[in-house]
Amino acid sequence: MFKLDELDQMYTQMIVSISERYKQESLYLEEVMDRVAYHESRRDPLCKQLGGGPGRGSYQFEKGASEGGETAMNRLLRWFKAHQTDAPEWTHISTTEGVDATEVPKLGQDMMFLANVRYHPKASFKDLTMATLPLWWARYHWAGPEHQAEARIKSFNSSMEYYPGVMV
Repeated sequence: MFKLDELDQMYTQMIVSISERYKQESLYLEEVMDRVAYHESRRDPLCKQLGGGPGRGSYQFEKGASEGGETAMNRLLRWFKAHQTDAPEWTHISTTEGVDATEVPKLGQDMMFLANVRYHPKASFKDLTMATLPLWWARYHWAGPEHQAEARIKSFNSSMEYYPGVMV
């Protein structure tokens, strides 16, 4: 079992490395993550989507075999391997259930989000601004059909009207 301070250290190493890679400040990336989590779940790491999905956790990663949660976890496992770090027990992927992000600690969900972007074939934090975040979110995080993108971006923007600020 990993202790919280070990998880904190892993997260810190990751956010610093990712921020250097994409030439963004760590605090800025944490604000990006916080805004996405606010829109997706109101920052609730135990959130379970009702209807559709099923999205799970702060970032509403899809639960199930070969779904978004499993993809993000595989990318996080790739991160651990590339950085020669032992993966925590919570990174286990069920062969039948995939990954349920609500079973992952909040910092682990944050790490899944970062790894998901880091190893995504097209996503990048480089040059990302708050003005371009809604479109970035729709292209690289939200997993819905293209014909719904405009409405979903409007929904993201609406969430940001009520965004209370960073809670990291």
